[in-house]
Amino acid sequence: MAAASDVRSGKIPNWLTGGGLLAGLLLYTYLYELRGLEAALLGALVGGGTLFPFFLVRGIGAGDVKLLAAATAWVGIHHSVAMIFATAIAGGVLAMGYVVSQGRTWQVFQRTGELMQFHVHAGIRQHPDFSLTRSMALRVPYSLAITAGALYVVISTSPLMQR
Repeated sequence: MAAASDVRSGKIPNWLTGGGLLAGLLLYTYLYELRGLEAALLGALVGGGTLFPFFLVRGIGAGDVKLLAAATAWVGIHHSVAMIFATAIAGGVLAMGYVVSQGRTWQVFQRTGELMQFHVHAGIRQHPDFSLTRSMALRVPYSLAITAGALYVVISTSPLMQR
């Protein structure tokens, strides 16, 4: 639902991310009691914390941060790192597909290099002319990558796949 909303409107509703986080915390608490709550909370903190620096520099939206936090709460701390890596790989593939399909490969690589150089020298803060280039930015709905990462973890940890 989050990916469909993100693709359609560019937004992920708070009721969906908040509800997903709460449901993940409650499920883990029900299944594993206090240890489960701890595992789900740590998973959510690791998931959300991974994307938070990118949110600070306006490289990703708050909905994506909250969605990954909710999704990693569902898999707990034990599988959150796998989900984050799977999400990152899916996000890279997705971004490259968008860039190539728009014919903007060189422009994106050049701009990425400029942004990396800026952040090395200036630290984690928004680039001063980011607002000027916002209309030129290629928006990739990262919720699709988060969905792919979540599906990877669910499928790869399924008892059916353990045979």
